[in-house]
Parts: sequence; structure tokens; C-alpha cells
Amino acid sequence: MTSPSTTTQESTPELKSREKQAIERETTRGGPVFRADVDIVERGDEYLVTADLPGVETSDVQVRLENGVLSIESTRGFVPEPGWTPVYSEYASGSFYREFRLSDQIDVNRISAKMRDGVLELHLPKAEQHRPRRIEITS
Repeated sequence: MTSPSTTTQESTPELKSREKQAIERETTRGGPVFRADVDIVERGDEYLVTADLPGVETSDVQVRLENGVLSIESTRGFVPEPGWTPVYSEYASGSFYREFRLSDQIDVNRISAKMRDGVLELHLPKAEQHRPRRIEITS
């Protein structure tokens, strides 16, 4: 007969820290470049893109739209306070980069961005002709 504590330990999966994925084709940038983790959600009238940029200040983020490609780029450098020596750090200094090719469904003139607590939110409104609409039925 197995004790309850043994059963719990055996059934609990081992937790491992997840490493950030380095972008391999970014060879012209100095230092490591990481692929920012993103979620994309479709709403009725827009797409919402959230990108995790831990440790990045708003002033260090650039969002660009060029030739139908939306890019997110930021730098992150750990600078300890004077007299402090890091004992352990999971976030390395480097850059984050992501890019997305936009379809003609997006109204590029109305794209907006907001940054809060290391999370970038991009609102990509759908063009009027691609928004869902309700058709009224007459009798």
C-alpha cells in the first residue's frame, strides 16, 4: 500500500523553467535577440496582440509598420543598482523582436499600442468592409 504523500509526489510532474527562444536568423544585431512571446485574439471588430516584454521600459519599445509588416523591437539590459551583485537571474540582457505580415483586413491607420507592466498590447482594428455586421430582415 502506498502512502498518500508518495502518490502525490509521483503524480506531480517535474517543473522546469522555460528558456526564451533565441532568433537564429538575426545575425546583424549585437548580443542575443529573443523571440517575444505573443498571444493573438480575434474580436468582432479587431485583433488584439499581446506581447510579453519582461523588464522592458515603454521608452525602449519600437513598433513599426513598413510594407505591410508590423514589427516589435525592444532592448532589455539588466543594470543592477550600485553596490548590488546579481546572485541569480533568469532574464538575460538582449533584445526582443517579432514581426507579422498584415493582411488587407487590417485598417493600418487605426492601429494603436499600449504598454503596461511589461506587456505590450497592440489593437489592430479590422477594415470596415471586413467587420461583421448584422443584416436586418424585413417582412
